[in-house]
Amino acid sequence: MPNFALINNQNIVENVISWDGLSEWNPPENMICVNIENLECGIGCIYDGSIFIKPKPVELEPTPQPTKEELLAQLNALSAQIQALT
Repeated sequence: MPNFALINNQNIVENVISWDGLSEWNPPENMICVNIENLECGIGCIYDGSIFIKPKPVELEPTPQPTKEELLAQLNALSAQIQALT
């Protein structure tokens, strides 16, 4: 069964579905359906009307890891709070 991309009104692929292309079905409102057999396409791709463009990967900033001293200070503060409960 062929695969189709569901493309929103901003030309972004929102979903990929399998459909025989013949049976009665219409894409959701404000979306178009494009056959993507033998094409590289996935959710998040941009459709320019003839080709699909993969989005650029988002580079995340590394999360700074706390130092041993910072973790020990947190542990001591929590220990003090626990002791105050007893």
